[in-house]
Amino acid sequence: MWNLARVDKAVRDVLKFLQPPPVRIASLGEALGMVAAEDVYSRVRLPPCPKATMDGYAVRSEDVEHAAPASPAVLRLLPGRILPSQSPGVEVGAGECVAIDTGGYLPRGADAVVEVEATAQLGDRVLVYRPVRPYENVSLPGEELEEGDPILRRGDVVRPWHLSALEASGYESVSIYDLRAAAVYAGDELVEGRWRPFTRWIVEGWLAEHSFKVVDSVVVGDDPGELRRVISRALEEAHVVVVCAGSAVGPGDNSVRAVGELHPEVQVRGMAIRPGKTTTASVVGGRLVLNVSGLPVAALSSLELFLKELLRAWLGARFTRGPVVRARLARRVTNKRGLRCFVRVRVYEEGGGLVAEPLMTGGSGSLRSLLLGNGVLIVPEDVEGFDEGEEVEVELYGPLG
Repeated sequence: MWNLARVDKAVRDVLKFLQPPPVRIASLGEALGMVAAEDVYSRVRLPPCPKATMDGYAVRSEDVEHAAPASPAVLRLLPGRILPSQSPGVEVGAGECVAIDTGGYLPRGADAVVEVEATAQLGDRVLVYRPVRPYENVSLPGEELEEGDPILRRGDVVRPWHLSALEASGYESVSIYDLRAAAVYAGDELVEGRWRPFTRWIVEGWLAEHSFKVVDSVVVGDDPGELRRVISRALEEAHVVVVCAGSAVGPGDNSVRAVGELHPEVQVRGMAIRPGKTTTASVVGGRLVLNVSGLPVAALSSLELFLKELLRAWLGARFTRGPVVRARLARRVTNKRGLRCFVRVRVYEEGGGLVAEPLMTGGSGSLRSLLLGNGVLIVPEDVEGFDEGEEVEVELYGPLG
């Protein structure tokens, strides 16, 4: 009897032998989409002092508290204009104002900005047609970024706003995990041109979306010796090698046997996931070799259900999930107890709520289920399924249809 490993146990067993994740210093331009390897905090306070959030006039709010369209407040306009990030050299007294651009620092005496649209200028006088509250249209010190604010936590995927905050704080680089992956596609039919290796787009696309740089992509035949040599070479540069096809139990398990000949420190043979039960994880020289099915949905299931969990444990990675919705099942979903099931569904609106139509629970090669679907329902190992009409949690990967 072939014993399938549960995902959580497989992750624990593999982690014992994996090398610490590699780290490098990346420029801000390189860091987008990568996983942060350290906590980073703001070095600055933004704005450093009260700042105008729109073009207009810096005023004392008490001078315009009774302003109205029919009876505007009349203020004396001081000479000059306060430009963005400029320290003002004027002080606003009673009944006075000064022109200010968005981003200009509020001058002494002023406590608000009235937008230019609510004013009219007549020579050295400004008519104000509405009142403003204290600090209206003003960004207060530290409101945009406070010194000591966390910008990145270890495990965060670097997003555009992180980069903005890093540059605003004076950082030119950041520490990231240097994740390099290789992909190997095995099969004589691929080498001979009888079949296209289209699963590569799922494998390499998934890796790229999860912060890996794919450094090699190789098609090789079924010869175990050649497979072993290709995988061994890939491990010289890549920290994770994904091998597609040849993972079946029995005479077709060439790729798993090839990895076994590399004397792995550990090999978890078969996982309790559906589809993708033949998934095998090995650690060779502290680096991961993941054997997955050559069928696209089974390969995706292995990456989503095992490799993503491993990355969370190995790196502390917090990958952004798609929108998660609650939807009513259009029909029953069944599962064999002990397996974690990757169910493709189509979520649509009906009767004021959301309905999830299961498309397929198995179907290792059904690209159609991914194309017609827009969400994934994960059935846990200890759940035999969900009944028709039961509300379930679905992670969307596409728009409602």
